[in-house]
Amino acid sequence: MKVIILAAGRGSRLGERTKDRPKCMCTLQGKTLLERCLETLAEAGVSRADTGIVTGYRSDMFTQEGVTYFHNANWEQTNMFMSLTMAKEWLEAEPCIVCYSDIVFSAKAFRALMDCPVPLAITSYSGYWELWEKRMGNPLEDLETFRTDGKGNLLEIGKKPSSRSDIHGQFMGLLRFTPESWAWVEGTIRHPLPKTVEKLDMTTLLEGMIQMGYPIRAISTDDLWLECDSQQDILAYEKLFAKELG
Repeated sequence: MKVIILAAGRGSRLGERTKDRPKCMCTLQGKTLLERCLETLAEAGVSRADTGIVTGYRSDMFTQEGVTYFHNANWEQTNMFMSLTMAKEWLEAEPCIVCYSDIVFSAKAFRALMDCPVPLAITSYSGYWELWEKRMGNPLEDLETFRTDGKGNLLEIGKKPSSRSDIHGQFMGLLRFTPESWAWVEGTIRHPLPKTVEKLDMTTLLEGMIQMGYPIRAISTDDLWLECDSQQDILAYEKLFAKELG
């Protein structure tokens, strides 16, 4: 199984931290986010030979050996989906896990995704409410809907929630595609979506696939997961999760 790390963005909300480096090169308690990602993948049994990194902003800073590099030259005008298509040849050929590069996650959660037998699966974090309370005053101002049925099938994602009952977990930036479900993606983007293909983000794509009737399995985990969107996030995590971050 291949792993595709999406690392094309700058991460402007990180301010001075990304003035001269891509978002994944920011440090969290002494290690870059990319280093943490690669270490977790190694713990889960993923080799560098099976790892691809999609670069964009400051691609010259990526010097990790043994990985395959893809490049989104138009990273500044496009969104995450277009970066993912740079690795289309892998997605068409065999199962791939897609991984955001600005997250902290556990090898256990990653292995659960690896072992999931369905064509399309994602992981969700059950501790989202407590985490968002640590990040901001009113979690509902930032959180998105994430509804599942009793069997773990995703029913809705990425919309504005009216209450906490609309949120059964939070998308973690980890997805598993097979060639079959990648064909579903290509079918979905042929139909009208709220955003153009160039500006398409992952949750809008997933919601579009749900509307098309494609099944998506959500695997819930309570293992620590962190999303590093702002300088405030990183400062808070270094204070609150110092022990867990090592």
